[in-house]
Amino acid sequence: MYKVLIVDDEELVIDSLKATVDWTECGYEVIGYALSGEEAMEAVKQLHPDVIFSDIKMPGMNGLELKKRLDDAGISAKFVVVSGLAEFALVQKAIQNGISGYCLKPFDEMEIMGYLKKLKRELDARRLLPEGEILDLIESGTPEAITRLRHELALAGIVGSGKDDLRIMLTVRRERLPIHEKTPCLTVRVGYRKFIYVMSDRDAAVFMSGLSSESRDFLKGIGFSKKGVGPEGIAQAIQDAEHQAYQYFTLAETYTWEGSWKTNDLKSAFIVLTEGNNQAALAEQLDPLLSMFQSGLLNIRHALLLYNDCISQLCRMSRELDDLYLISIEQLADQFKDVRDMIHYLKHLFLEERTEYQHVFMQHGRSNTFSAMLKYINDHFSEDITILGLSNQFNFHPKYISQLFRKELDKTFIEYLTGLRMNRASVLLRSSSIPIYEIADQVGCKDYFSFSKLFKKTMGISPKTYRNQNGSFSTPE
Repeated sequence: MYKVLIVDDEELVIDSLKATVDWTECGYEVIGYALSGEEAMEAVKQLHPDVIFSDIKMPGMNGLELKKRLDDAGISAKFVVVSGLAEFALVQKAIQNGISGYCLKPFDEMEIMGYLKKLKRELDARRLLPEGEILDLIESGTPEAITRLRHELALAGIVGSGKDDLRIMLTVRRERLPIHEKTPCLTVRVGYRKFIYVMSDRDAAVFMSGLSSESRDFLKGIGFSKKGVGPEGIAQAIQDAEHQAYQYFTLAETYTWEGSWKTNDLKSAFIVLTEGNNQAALAEQLDPLLSMFQSGLLNIRHALLLYNDCISQLCRMSRELDDLYLISIEQLADQFKDVRDMIHYLKHLFLEERTEYQHVFMQHGRSNTFSAMLKYINDHFSEDITILGLSNQFNFHPKYISQLFRKELDKTFIEYLTGLRMNRASVLLRSSSIPIYEIADQVGCKDYFSFSKLFKKTMGISPKTYRNQNGSFSTPE
């Protein structure tokens, strides 16, 4: 709750303003009142209000003089003046003095509520940490980070200091979902077209019940974690909600709010893929897995594991397809329409004849092909580039592209692309104050947490530490 102090030399006016709106419903609490400007100065020092409603004309110190005294004292409470006169000169002077609002007597409920909503948005933005710093706290998971995160949640009105009963919603779509302004919610962007929403379990249940009547198309890309999450469990809860949000990719036949975050033993699901070296036999093992995805027994993370397991098998056979690995579920969902499309592609890789790509490899001159491809990568590395995408773009077999990189640069495609992205990220971290999650977007990493891990693996330190050690700009990460 934000604290409100009312200042007026008439108690009837104070009582009228207090009765005009439901302050608690709007997220405020009237903590006191003062009958003069001098009395208000003392009350402000003791009560520390967030918002002050003050009559503009009072004996002694008037409302504008009170505002100036507060400014001089370094007190930054939002200030709304109240007057019985609709005088343009007074309005203009109030605006010039940085007043947040100008209300006329008798009070109008809609006008007062309009100001309260506007001020609450401003106060929320001022009190909460920037998104990048909240993400750092979630990723860190240290006791100090958890304490700070719990404080942020309390400021957002989501939990009390001693109660942890949260649920995480995650959406995979370009725009944020509209959350009712009366619902306490901490919304954080965690990647390209990906947002998390931290709510109390009670508010999440209400929100979910409203979504249940929506069409399947609308529900696409929305997921919830299990209930009863605490600040220390938000990182895992994000993964749980992510599994559910990608039910559209796994073709789950029944969209469920509960249970989809439960996972089976990953090894037991794909143990058959490690047995033997017969490619045709391995391809046949893929079809039964599709029904497991559709029934909800397997989720998007299983799909990524399955894909990379298959690529690993092919690498053991030919040792030339390791560039086909995908490192994130975002890449998987962008590369394939759904899990059926992914399985069809994997079967094709297992069953294709060796002579097919040998023929392709022998038909094209390397230097011109590689130069064109390299220019495309250099110009578009901030986009979601994979060797599968390059294969479609240039109409060459993935193995051919992989061989070109090894022959021309003595490195893999992934090594080259990662080098471009991390070099650019290093420059932005050193020379700009752009938030880290935006830098991740700009260099082609669509998820904050994936980018942070990759940067640390490449550079040896986290993006935030690198910026602190090397940057010439300070940033509110």
